[in-house]
Amino acid sequence: LEKDGVWREFVSLCKRKNGDSFYAERTSNLLKDEKELPVAIHGVFRDISERKRTEIEIVESEKRYRELFDSIKEGVYQSEPTADGVFTWINQAGAEILGYNSPEEAIGTRVKNIYINPDDRKIIVEKLTKEGVWRNFSSLCKRKNGERFCMERTSNLVTDDKGKPTRIDGIFRDITERKRSEEELQESERHYRQLLDSLKEGIYQSAPTVDGTFTWINQAGAEILGYNSPEEVIGTQVKDIYVNPDDRKELIAKLEKDGIWRDFTSYCKRKNGERFISERTSNLERDESGKPIRITGVFRDITER
Repeated sequence: LEKDGVWREFVSLCKRKNGDSFYAERTSNLLKDEKELPVAIHGVFRDISERKRTEIEIVESEKRYRELFDSIKEGVYQSEPTADGVFTWINQAGAEILGYNSPEEAIGTRVKNIYINPDDRKIIVEKLTKEGVWRNFSSLCKRKNGERFCMERTSNLVTDDKGKPTRIDGIFRDITERKRSEEELQESERHYRQLLDSLKEGIYQSAPTVDGTFTWINQAGAEILGYNSPEEVIGTQVKDIYVNPDDRKELIAKLEKDGIWRDFTSYCKRKNGERFISERTSNLERDESGKPIRITGVFRDITER
């Protein structure tokens, strides 16, 4: 007061006559005489204990949620709802995924700058404007240092009471390793599929019942049965390839008893009705509880032999 003359709306922790503490907010003013000597302090004050308690609870609640979000290993963020929008909030994990040391470094940067193709941001904003939410979509992104990674995320457009977009909320994760594993698995499956299709013997899988259908078959197996492709065979009933449909019933009974039947023969027929003699080995696969899950087998046309 001696310096400025007035102090407005300052807060102090005070106590009543009985010792109870309370928060007082007040404005005080220093009065001076004609010689500029202080003569009095005038002021107005109010008890703001309830308001202060609410503010403290809000701050504590925000602190808990911030600690929660920072403990999550996935990125959580908020941004402006435009194609050129910036990050307005992000958790620690999100900042680290993007190559920053702290959320403060990421806040204020343009979201579109994390994409390898900046048009991806425009596509996302258009999708959210139309549908409100986009779940589990992936994009090729880059970190602060330019390192590329694959991001999967879910984003949600938040609007006000009038329907005007106010922000985009979202959660994201780095799925680079998962994506690489999926690609390696697909390549491995492609390699083994090519290997199986190059074999001259039929290889198949079917449901483990008398009326079970083919669930998978290789190209050679499809051709032995008179089809052009495996896709034509899958879904057809296995018993329909037998001249005597009871042969399927006999096979199921044998497999349920012994688990495998080697080099047995049957009179079979192709799609066009042409008969041939099939020799095959079939195996019944079970799950951990012993329940049959499928029959796997290999077969060949031994008519000439």
